[in-house]
Amino acid sequence: MTFSIVAREGEAYGVAVASKFLAVGAVVPGARVGVGAVATQSWARVAYVSELLGRLETGESADSALSSATAIDPGSATRQVGVVGRESAATFTGDECLPWCGGASGVADDGASAYAIQGNILVGPEVVEAMERAWLGSAGATFAQRLLAALTAGDAAGGDSRGRQSAAVYAVEPGTGYDRSGVAADLRVDDHADPVTELRRLLDEWELYFGRPEDVQPLEGPLADEVAQRLGRLGHQVDDGAGASGVEAALVTWVGEVNYESRLAPGGIDRRVLEALRAASDDTA
Repeated sequence: MTFSIVAREGEAYGVAVASKFLAVGAVVPGARVGVGAVATQSWARVAYVSELLGRLETGESADSALSSATAIDPGSATRQVGVVGRESAATFTGDECLPWCGGASGVADDGASAYAIQGNILVGPEVVEAMERAWLGSAGATFAQRLLAALTAGDAAGGDSRGRQSAAVYAVEPGTGYDRSGVAADLRVDDHADPVTELRRLLDEWELYFGRPEDVQPLEGPLADEVAQRLGRLGHQVDDGAGASGVEAALVTWVGEVNYESRLAPGGIDRRVLEALRAASDDTA
């Protein structure tokens, strides 16, 4: 009753999943920095996550780890699992999974990325096919956004034949996330009429709050004047005699209020922080 993508890009690993099932993110996804990612679904066996990640950590390939784990599981005929490791990817669909069920996996020719896509009780194979096309066609987006692009494509193709209820994304990459903990995304929509769309909204917010600074422009000239004026509208008056340092000090104060500290850039302003400042100050005009 679930469709998911497990993937790697560079040092990033993650899972995106959706289902007509309450809180699917509490059951299906798992990932470990520097090791791999796993999705367990259909009659999910949650223990697969730690078992398979443990096998991957010892250097076992995704194919070998998955074959070994399912061979000793008496319930494997009802399981569906996707696994991605450092250099490999594999998907498994047991013979007793409910139709339509199946998957696809692949590794880029240059080894830079890999994916395993799987689903059961789907409207048809077009769900997996759409997800695969979306993943392969989304190069250049952030890793978590690529996962969501695949999930969105599967949802648009019909997804779970029973309907929609929950969705989740979990991704890890060294140096990302809050406090650069390595958690690049950890979001769940547990019960919602349109969970994939809501998950995309939350991911946009997550990346604003916890992403690295990007497209930083120096706080000088007309841009510094604009930032000072907009901060003033929000109650943060800039000392006219303090110059650029005064604008930066007021900006740091506002950024702290709205929790965008991860995007602070000394002497400049991040593109997304500037967009958020413009939107907030326009609302007060």
